[in-house]
Amino acid sequence: ELKTGLERLLSKKIPFFDEIDEGSIVLGTPGSSPLIEQLDLPLENLGREGFLIRSLEIDRRDVTVIAAQTDTGLLYGVFRLLRLAQSDGLPESVDISDRPAIDLRLLNHWDNLDRHVERGYSGQSLWDWWRLPDIVDPRYTGYARANASIGINGTVLNNVNAKPEVLTP
Repeated sequence: ELKTGLERLLSKKIPFFDEIDEGSIVLGTPGSSPLIEQLDLPLENLGREGFLIRSLEIDRRDVTVIAAQTDTGLLYGVFRLLRLAQSDGLPESVDISDRPAIDLRLLNHWDNLDRHVERGYSGQSLWDWWRLPDIVDPRYTGYARANASIGINGTVLNNVNAKPEVLTP
């Protein structure tokens, strides 16, 4: 996502390097990156979907670090950095620590499992449930990317043919 976003934003190829250079963006989790683990960043209170974006000096080079406890948090951090770059431009120095305030952040499209949209004027539902998992419409990827870019992590589907059910703890 970072590579795709930056390439589209800057209209040029963005290389990946194994070595840190001045102005690099370093990203990872303590479990996936020994460098991130060595930085001993305050990630423990960020939860599963939180992230940290920080300007640091590593090996006498100024870099931007995106770190999280999980890949999901890392993805949200990448999208946050891309939003910064698109809206305000990247600041010379950044220190952001963020985590969702609630666990479930949903969109409800009022789409029924039969592809009828209860409330809306956009035609049939995007979701073609009976074709999954054999055929995955590329629009699903775009939908997931768009939602993740703003921190949405779920969607609601209605089944008009099902009997109402009350869930109790």
